[in-house]
Amino acid sequence: MKRRSLIQWIAASASTGYSWQTTSQAQTAASKFPEKPLRIIVPFPPGGPADALARPLAQQLGERLKQTVVIENRPGANTVIGAQHLLNSPADGYSLMLANEAGLSLAPAIAPIMGNPSPYKSETDFAAISMLTQYGSVMSMSPTLPVQTLQEFLAYAKQNPGKLSYASVGVGSQPQMMMEILNLTEKLDIVHIPYQGVAPAVIDLLAGRVQVMISAPAAPGPHIRAGKLKGIAYSGSQRLHSLPMVPTFAEAGLPNYEARGWFGIIMHGGTPEPIKNMLAEAIWTIVKSPSYQANAIMANGLEPATVEPSNFQAFLAKDVRDWKSPAGHRPQVHRRILETPALHTPEAFTDTIARMLRGQPA
Repeated sequence: MKRRSLIQWIAASASTGYSWQTTSQAQTAASKFPEKPLRIIVPFPPGGPADALARPLAQQLGERLKQTVVIENRPGANTVIGAQHLLNSPADGYSLMLANEAGLSLAPAIAPIMGNPSPYKSETDFAAISMLTQYGSVMSMSPTLPVQTLQEFLAYAKQNPGKLSYASVGVGSQPQMMMEILNLTEKLDIVHIPYQGVAPAVIDLLAGRVQVMISAPAAPGPHIRAGKLKGIAYSGSQRLHSLPMVPTFAEAGLPNYEARGWFGIIMHGGTPEPIKNMLAEAIWTIVKSPSYQANAIMANGLEPATVEPSNFQAFLAKDVRDWKSPAGHRPQVHRRILETPALHTPEAFTDTIARMLRGQPA
């Protein structure tokens, strides 16, 4: 939203029931915005996909706004540290955060069953400004298994209950939840082996010490392309551009087995509406630009966002609801998660969730 449109919006709002003081304050703040540098809180350590998305965004956003935009890394506690810092900051539009499904959707759903209170109500405490990217997970299989497709694997697992194992990046992670949903819906008994990061899991998968794994594509991808692992299904709605040989779960015979992660920009829920709209338009324009698509998204094995800013808040609310009751199997899935005898301390739990789908070491 350009500055003239912003002022027109405020002027129109003045005649629709807002108090004079509220409208005057909004008009003053919005008409001058931005007057000082902005910051994007990145709740992950420097480096990795989060930084790869945030830093070019900050540069291009600063150029559009003619103001400095700085990156502030505040990692820890499954992005909760960064999110609480955002909530403790003024709701004036100068603080943004790079968020993802791990911290805003899955962690609040899992925390209560681990005996921890939810740190915030994502769908109301935060304003979802613009999605940056989405991505799915790939199901990869050890070359030692005598099967080639997902359907062959499911049949083999049913014939060998309790004899196969799957790797995940930890208890309560999205990959574990996806595999436990598969266990329940397909009536399988595949044993969970949690790892401290995806790297050792891939090593054991290559060696055949575990037979299957669901993870972000980055770690198993090179081995799948080299023919050292079998990529049998991808959880997105379309095949991944970097692994075109891997079918989607729908193509492989499981049409309702889709799970996707996302990165997006959020702000304090109390930020004035015209400022939120202005930033949403600016960020979405950058996200859809060919340079950002090529250098920040596709280069990192991610996928273009399909959720526009006007629908991002509703998307977040639905994502939170979906993870609270995954595929309608919340009690069973959560019970199986708790049965895994590892990582039941709050510190280990939050650290595990923060690594999910990232391939980051413990």
